[in-house]
Amino acid sequence: MSGFPGLDGTHRGQTDRLVMVRWVRVALLSLPLIVLITGWIANSEMKTGVTEITISSLFMGVVFLLFLLTLINLAVCSWISKKQALNQPEMMALYTMLSMASVVAGVGNYGFFLPFLANPFYYDTATNGWKQWWHLLPWFIGPRSKAVLKPFYLGHSTFFQPYIMLAWVKPLVVWSVFFMVLIWTTMCLAAILRRGWESEEYLPFPVIALPMEMTRDGAPLYSNKMLWAGFLLPALLHSLNSLHSIYPTLPFYPVNSVHDVIPDFGLHTPWTGMGSFFYMLHPAGVGFGYLINTDVSFSLWFFYLLKKLMLVWSVSMNFRDAATGWGAEANGQFPYISAQGWGAWIGLGIIVLWSGRRHLKAYLHRALHGDSQGVDSFEPMSARMGLFGFAAGFIALCAFVWGQGGSWWLPILFFGIYVVIMITLSRIRAETAVLSSELVWVNPQSIIPGLLGTNHLSQTDMTHMAMLSWFNTDYRAVPMPHMLEGFVGQHRSRSRMSSLVWAILFATIVAMAASLLWDLQLYYTLGAATAKVNAWRILKGSEPWRDLQGWIQNPKPPQFGMGAGMVFGIGMAALLSVLRTRFVDFPLTAAGYAFNMTFANDFFWLDMFIAWLLKTLILRYGGRDLYRKLLPFFLGLILGDFVTGSVWSVIGTLLHLNLFRTFAT
Repeated sequence: MSGFPGLDGTHRGQTDRLVMVRWVRVALLSLPLIVLITGWIANSEMKTGVTEITISSLFMGVVFLLFLLTLINLAVCSWISKKQALNQPEMMALYTMLSMASVVAGVGNYGFFLPFLANPFYYDTATNGWKQWWHLLPWFIGPRSKAVLKPFYLGHSTFFQPYIMLAWVKPLVVWSVFFMVLIWTTMCLAAILRRGWESEEYLPFPVIALPMEMTRDGAPLYSNKMLWAGFLLPALLHSLNSLHSIYPTLPFYPVNSVHDVIPDFGLHTPWTGMGSFFYMLHPAGVGFGYLINTDVSFSLWFFYLLKKLMLVWSVSMNFRDAATGWGAEANGQFPYISAQGWGAWIGLGIIVLWSGRRHLKAYLHRALHGDSQGVDSFEPMSARMGLFGFAAGFIALCAFVWGQGGSWWLPILFFGIYVVIMITLSRIRAETAVLSSELVWVNPQSIIPGLLGTNHLSQTDMTHMAMLSWFNTDYRAVPMPHMLEGFVGQHRSRSRMSSLVWAILFATIVAMAASLLWDLQLYYTLGAATAKVNAWRILKGSEPWRDLQGWIQNPKPPQFGMGAGMVFGIGMAALLSVLRTRFVDFPLTAAGYAFNMTFANDFFWLDMFIAWLLKTLILRYGGRDLYRKLLPFFLGLILGDFVTGSVWSVIGTLLHLNLFRTFAT
């Protein structure tokens, strides 16, 4: 049996009955929803200070729209006809298309894109010296005219003016083609890996457990009282906290609020060497933790605490400074946390490919010998299209950089690291359900300069790294895991996946156009540099250029310590993988280690601890029957957290209010 167990103890996808998807209906429904969700993301995440809806692995905004769609679908079944209602494959197709639209518009992609294009030509000063490397930038980086950029930052204008639109259209077309090739390349890779991970290794893909249960025909989940008990808890707490933002006299319960042990408890050296020690509670985090194996959830909190103890010990032994504050753990000193993260993520990706070599060899054989659909007919694309589509896409991405000059090997190494990180992230999400993937320092533009140094890189090469950093600064809304989970969801709902490929491309194109129009009009109306717009987007848009300035002005040799840390990270990932293979009951996982060598788990380790403790006690004293009986309650925690957060996001967006962030990272 494969897949996540349903509430009745069965698994989705056990029947061979093929369920047809009415794609015209799905496309017509998706169009307004894609425009709606991209506009919601722009106005909620970029304009107001309310909950961001694209920072969780399971997108909050998509869950909210899916929740509304399932309620409407139930009404259609009851009042009109079951034939007129959407079936599960159609609902899951909409879920995947909305997820891809959110990927495009959200954190890390188009959410940072426009400031990235405009910032180097507006924020250049005699102090930062950005103008000295303007000549290295290709023409399609963005408009350089102050007449075009000034209203972008100051507002009180509109994008829909001929001279402004003409200045933006050429760079946006070039970058849009690049982004589509990136989407295509990773989608082909997802198609290559899907069958081996789902049908041969039986990975659970817990991130889509809730959408799969929500979209089951008749939505039996909604008739379970335990679901609504779990739903009610975060709904009441978050609503009360949101109302407290408007009426401060109301009580406040700091759920989802960031706390730091170091200042809260007045800790001093060597404890300050931890940099930060966050603790906070997410109802959705506890819900996700309940869905995964207890050894995985154990690893996710164990390695976090072990990392912090390593830092304290290092300070006490004078191996590192007692620096405080967020991110201090990754300051390039012993025990080289960031470098361990590089090694763990790269090593785990290589291990995943090596362990799946039998499937990959079979896939290669099918591709080269013309077996168009593999053994069964439920493949996203033919093996030949998957293999050669990935190869052609990867070469096209490299050619995008080769056309600008520089070293031939740099784009191969850069995109190669990106692909391996995407494989690792997709694999971890296939095994576990960590709420968010804020990797921070695990990315190509950190790894390459950290290992090779910058004093041997040309200015052209460093410019290329900065130019490709905009979609690598934040991996909380990357495309590949969502496409892979979409394929799995379509397969488990017993529908052909081949049409979903074109649906994903359609959703991506529509979302790109809608996002750019929403974002550009928002910036030209309100002003990207004014207090009316979330300043973090502008800050992140400058991050690649600040890095470039540092690389050029302060060249550094290769760092031996960082290289040693990376080798150690690779070794730890390999050791943990071998121990998990040799000893069935070994409680530590390479995924837990890798996640904790980044910033991704700092806000969620306590959720995992609580979920691990609860699930361990439930399984020990109540067995699997009690586990299944309580499962709707924990799904309700996720649903209540996300639906409530979305409702208050909409209220804050419409009323222009800064409210309590019901989901915070």
